[in-house]
Amino acid sequence: MKNLIRWSLTLGILINPISNLNLINPAPVVALTQAEIVEFLSGVPVYSLLDQQGLPIGRQLEDGSVVTPVFMSRKEAQAFLQELKEIDSETADSYRIQILPLSRIYEIARETSTNSSRLFLDYIPSATELQAARELVKEKGQKYPGDVPLYLAKIESDQSYLTIKQEDQEIVPVFFEKATIDQWIETVSQTRPELGQEININVISLSSLIANLEKNDNDLLRSLRFWPSKEMMRIIRSSSETQPQ
Repeated sequence: MKNLIRWSLTLGILINPISNLNLINPAPVVALTQAEIVEFLSGVPVYSLLDQQGLPIGRQLEDGSVVTPVFMSRKEAQAFLQELKEIDSETADSYRIQILPLSRIYEIARETSTNSSRLFLDYIPSATELQAARELVKEKGQKYPGDVPLYLAKIESDQSYLTIKQEDQEIVPVFFEKATIDQWIETVSQTRPELGQEININVISLSSLIANLEKNDNDLLRSLRFWPSKEMMRIIRSSSETQPQ
């Protein structure tokens, strides 16, 4: 089904984020600050369709709110723009595909939202990762109804998450690609064979994770770090190489 047809408001379709993340005794009214959430999202490059004023394309809802797509892959963004050209070429010509940090599009949504209307972000996954997530969850007798899938490695015996050490801190990597976490688990299993049979992959959606960041604050959430996809890594490296020394 084409992107424009399946473009829908996905923020309300969450996969039970609290139970999936096993949140550690979250305080009911304590959450990460907006500055902390922006920092967490800052290292993730995404694609958006922006006009000359730098505002993202949007679809207006009946209540006045607007939904804008956020793409994890250039391929998906290009397909979306091409479909828009076929439907409304004049509107399509006023937008360009731009790379920007997820933190920036998140800030735009926050800045342009009011009490009467909101800008919702519709996270559009790559077709490959969406299929991978669906197949993985299906093996467990479940259904993945979310947007952009994220993968975490969990040890079933004690329900803990696999961590790596980064700057003297134990972090929980959150992967954007199923193939990448598979490779990581294989490496861990070769180093620690006793863990190999106990490792399970948990799937959550990007929107559910961000919702958790906005509502809760605990040690687990603060230990999470995004592990970029291969496409994201190319963007990050290219940006680093072009910056003045």
